[in-house]
Amino acid sequence: MVGLNYDAKCKIGDNLEWANLSFNDSDWDIKELGTSLKDYSPSKENIYAWVRIKVVIPSTMKALAEKGDGIQLQLGKIDDIDQTFFNGKMIGQTGSFPPNFQTKWQEDRNYIIPVSEVQWDKENVICVRIFSPDVWIGMYQGPYKYGPIQWSDFISIQNSIFETPNNGFVTKVKFTNKRNVSFDGKIEYKVADINNKELFAETKQLQIQAIEGFEKEIAFSNYQPENENIFKVSYRITENNSTAYVSNEQLYLANKKLKIEVGSEPKQLVENKIKNSYTSVPFQNQKQYGYLGKRMNQNLVERLMKLDEVGTLDGYLERPGHHPWAGEHIGKYLETACNVWKNTGDEKLKTQVDRLMYQLVNSQLADGYLGTYLPEDYWTSWDVWSHKYNLYGLFAYYKTTAYQPALESCKKMGDLLCATFGNKPGQRDIILAGTHIGMAATSVLDPMVELYKYTGEKKYLDFCYYILDSWEQENGPKVISSLLSTGKVTKVGNGKAYEMLSNFVGLANLYRVTGDEKLLKPVLIAWEDIVKNRLYITGTTSSHEYFQENDFLPAGSNANMGEGCVTTTWIQFNQQLLDITGESKYMEQIEKSIYNHLLAAENPETGCVSYYTPLMDKKPYTCNITCCQSSVPRGIAMIPYFTFGNVKNVPTLMFYEKATYKEKMATPDNKNIELSLQVDGSFPINGDVVITVNTSKAINFPIALRVPSWCTSFVAKVGRKVYQGKANEYLQINRFWKSGEKIKVSFNMPIITLEGGKSYPNQIAFQRGPQVLAFDEVINPKTKLETTQNFTYTTFENITTSNLLPKQWIGNQVYQVKLATNEFINLVPFADASQTGGNMKVWLPINTKK
Repeated sequence: MVGLNYDAKCKIGDNLEWANLSFNDSDWDIKELGTSLKDYSPSKENIYAWVRIKVVIPSTMKALAEKGDGIQLQLGKIDDIDQTFFNGKMIGQTGSFPPNFQTKWQEDRNYIIPVSEVQWDKENVICVRIFSPDVWIGMYQGPYKYGPIQWSDFISIQNSIFETPNNGFVTKVKFTNKRNVSFDGKIEYKVADINNKELFAETKQLQIQAIEGFEKEIAFSNYQPENENIFKVSYRITENNSTAYVSNEQLYLANKKLKIEVGSEPKQLVENKIKNSYTSVPFQNQKQYGYLGKRMNQNLVERLMKLDEVGTLDGYLERPGHHPWAGEHIGKYLETACNVWKNTGDEKLKTQVDRLMYQLVNSQLADGYLGTYLPEDYWTSWDVWSHKYNLYGLFAYYKTTAYQPALESCKKMGDLLCATFGNKPGQRDIILAGTHIGMAATSVLDPMVELYKYTGEKKYLDFCYYILDSWEQENGPKVISSLLSTGKVTKVGNGKAYEMLSNFVGLANLYRVTGDEKLLKPVLIAWEDIVKNRLYITGTTSSHEYFQENDFLPAGSNANMGEGCVTTTWIQFNQQLLDITGESKYMEQIEKSIYNHLLAAENPETGCVSYYTPLMDKKPYTCNITCCQSSVPRGIAMIPYFTFGNVKNVPTLMFYEKATYKEKMATPDNKNIELSLQVDGSFPINGDVVITVNTSKAINFPIALRVPSWCTSFVAKVGRKVYQGKANEYLQINRFWKSGEKIKVSFNMPIITLEGGKSYPNQIAFQRGPQVLAFDEVINPKTKLETTQNFTYTTFENITTSNLLPKQWIGNQVYQVKLATNEFINLVPFADASQTGGNMKVWLPINTKK
């Protein structure tokens, strides 16, 4: 396949004459393929655009093209629908244009150019007519290639490796003829060790009949390894009388029960200059039993243990990956699984994570490359991005197990990045190495900070400052300068939320390790702007994956709001600020996100994930591998970090779920004790909580309780002593503690009504405690809430026992609202709503209480 010229002509508007080969486009703008056209259109909806790509197809392709009956054209993904023309004749369409609009923005465009239409060795024109109902329009993601159709385009090839006793394995290759084409050739099979030393080889003849649907399977001999665990298994298929071939190589782990021992937790070699104001109790020292505990267990059972291992690793087992960001999933999984394993000690999960880590590390190339691209595409699109997540994942594994090869793999990646990108002769510009004005590639900042912390090698710190310099280049996103000058995240780069938040996380982390004060101010500005102007009531942000203008918060399914990756990264951003300051306002945001948009994005019954999670309509859960399907479980696995920890050296309970905690701590007079807490209650159903304090010795020290902003009448009692809490502060109880003493906590969770603002005027939402509530049609079969109606409610009641919920429903909360019409509607937590496929509404056509 040959790459198309990335410099294309583009124009907003619609005229079918623009498809003609002879049309003069000299006054059209030049735009690079793979970038959005949203800034070109004066309109905000129902936009047409045309892209013209000129290509000279060499006559050396003609014979192969005639044999294969055409040339294959790959145009990647287009937002939203397209008609594609070659030299004036339409060769394909994906999606439906108005009035029967049907979007296909996530589908790859693959079209066939007839041989008869090609002007060999002369200029040809590919014209793409595009329509989008909103401003997100363009050919936003490749590949952009063309080449002759070959036999391999019509004969599908599937290989499978099967275990045999004593870690042996057999490889089978299955061929299916999808068209009446024949094949006569051979297949050469090889097994090699990780250093490419050949261990076994076998060649077989291959004939495929010219019958559509014809199938044939070839099995190679059983191979019995001696000592090795991991192998390179490959085949090469060659057609007789031709130099054309198809090859495949993949890693195979023969020892499926590979076990890696856990060592002592490694320490940072470079200490943070900004000491943590908050530190979490270790994950392994806590157990969650309440609402959060149930959802965390479902994340393990329904998501992690049902992982598509091949789909997660295939881009490394067989490069290139099946889509441009295929490389990010394994790193996200490793970090998630390490956190869950630390919290649960689940042995099946440990075996799985060991196996996948081992295969990933052994897929790294000698120069340190650990991406999913072929050499000609290195450091394009999402390549640096994938290295970022591999750094995250392997670092998590190293910190969890002290497995040195995981750290060495990270160092190899870091060394390669330092050598590849920079301002020295022969180095690349990292801004040009990824999408969204470089913000995708530069988000590698955060794990590079971690690499510096755990190795002490200054070159990694220098690389971090190179990234900061690159932001302010002429072609950079101006992350710091734009925030300082405008105070708005919408003015940073192109406004892409996920990538921008990822950079903020790295910037905050760099501040922590260096103490460089100029790094903190833009971070705080960004946080204030998001909370004040761009945050949904459920603790997420972004619509169509971008930050929107002030208070514009559309929440329907067509708004593509609340991308799961954004929700998780928003939590990480607040985590950094909580660690830096210890201030409860950051925990408030974390709590809001966890109890609402994070948990809402994963179906507790199936483990499937919604890429976007609307507040209105049905949650579009899918079990297909997407970036969010990797990110949302990652966010859920972080929950133990926020439940109980030390705020400025005071043990502080953050969440009121039923749980147990253990901690070794030093008292203010430097005496070491062992502290454990047992938290009992039914939160979030009610605010009655009993905390049993057990200590290794009777001693004086403080314990603090976070007082949430949504509660009233917060009271803590120890014996006869009564302590009053103030909202959004920490209530500190300093006393001489005896083992077994109890703190009896009570607080009210009044119903809060939230106004719909400019996006949902004259509508309200209900919040109780940290949870936003939703109307789910499944438990309201006789009630329709139309926006043309307007109701007034009179009472709000918690139904403690209810047969309203479907049998398989995960969760037990139902709240009943009585309307002034004497009708009732039933509400459930937004995080639970739509799990059985029902339409839902958070914004309701209800007036405030009568």
